[in-house]
Amino acid sequence: MNIAEVLRMRSAYSVGITGLSRLVRPTLILLALAFSLQVIAEESPFKYSSIPAVDCVINPNRVVDLASPVPGVIASLLVERSQQVKSGQVVAQLDAGVERASVDLALYRSGIKSGISVSKTNLKYDKQRLLRLDALYQKQVISAEITEEAEREEKLSRLNLEQARELSVVRKLELQRARQQLRQKSIRAPFDGFVLDTFKYKGEYVEDQAILRLAQFNPLVIEAILPMDSFGKIKPGMMAEILPEFDSDETLTGKVTIVDRMGDTASNTFGVRMELSNPDNRIPAGLKCVAKFLDPLVHHAPAVTAQRNNKQALADDAIAKADNLPAGVIIASASPDRIIDAIPAVEPITDVDSTDVQTKATEPSGYVVATSQAETSVHTQDLINSLREAGVHDLQEVDYGSYKGMIMLGYYYARSFAEKRQTALAELGFTAEIYERY
Repeated sequence: MNIAEVLRMRSAYSVGITGLSRLVRPTLILLALAFSLQVIAEESPFKYSSIPAVDCVINPNRVVDLASPVPGVIASLLVERSQQVKSGQVVAQLDAGVERASVDLALYRSGIKSGISVSKTNLKYDKQRLLRLDALYQKQVISAEITEEAEREEKLSRLNLEQARELSVVRKLELQRARQQLRQKSIRAPFDGFVLDTFKYKGEYVEDQAILRLAQFNPLVIEAILPMDSFGKIKPGMMAEILPEFDSDETLTGKVTIVDRMGDTASNTFGVRMELSNPDNRIPAGLKCVAKFLDPLVHHAPAVTAQRNNKQALADDAIAKADNLPAGVIIASASPDRIIDAIPAVEPITDVDSTDVQTKATEPSGYVVATSQAETSVHTQDLINSLREAGVHDLQEVDYGSYKGMIMLGYYYARSFAEKRQTALAELGFTAEIYERY
């Protein structure tokens, strides 16, 4: 847990005790600060690295201006702005009347077989004639000149048949060329994505201008700029917690893919690119964000014990009693976003033990759903392929460090959501565990 989270938790307690007397308020604030400092001293199973959080931008993976390979007049534009398209889908069609006629002509020519039939007939006749003349020549009935002439005609017939067969192959190739020329009149999407904008419309002539703009949103690309003193600490394969500017209950996890090898002398910074899985396209691009880099350390924390839960309940019930709240209401949870305003107190607190309050500091701040560590990289890749075949695409592989081979399948603030994720994976036949992050 970082200093910002500690301050937010202190703020939560401050809000929770607004109704207490002035005598009790300082005591609770000191207790809150005490267990907050204890949290800082504890080692986190999945902790932030020493690299400071940096601003970043979420961008599409690819943005292309789609154009036509051949000039022509647009016959139809089949998509609109913000429409989702699939790879290979026709998004625009140029006028192709001439190309269709060329395909029909080439198709007919490729089916002509009469030339081969004529050549076969001539060759058969010339072979029989040569045999008859050769027999007469052996009996010295005819001259050698007549026999040689028959041999020449037989060879010519053989060559004519070979030429007819080669011509048939050429006509089939011409048919393929005509079909490819017709195919060029259909503009297709090169990847799955969305239409960002259209530049041309039906009836317009295009030559080397773009017709529309496409963007791919899975995966997303995150660009961040870091100071040069962080160079060498960021390595490809590192994980980062991504906090987009819009409110989200789920923490996003990105993976470092590129670290620039050359810095900018003017700003003394270098660039880092991360990849964020977005299989259902629910995360928009073009957002500002904050990236918190994580150490490549994943530790399997033991399950929350009943004893610790009992202590936590005692502390919560004591605070609730002082504020005249129902028992079991959490005034300040480990998640800094959950803050409950307290009702004015009716009596001072006398039964809150500092150790009981400190047990709240051991609550995890989040839950990571991940597979167990695979024996080899081949097993890890096989499991990734099986997950994707089953429709699970939002995953990240821990591909270096002492926990190499684990596959992260989600990060959640609430354990109930992590358990739902674990149950859903079990229904698909996959075993996943829940790892606590402090």
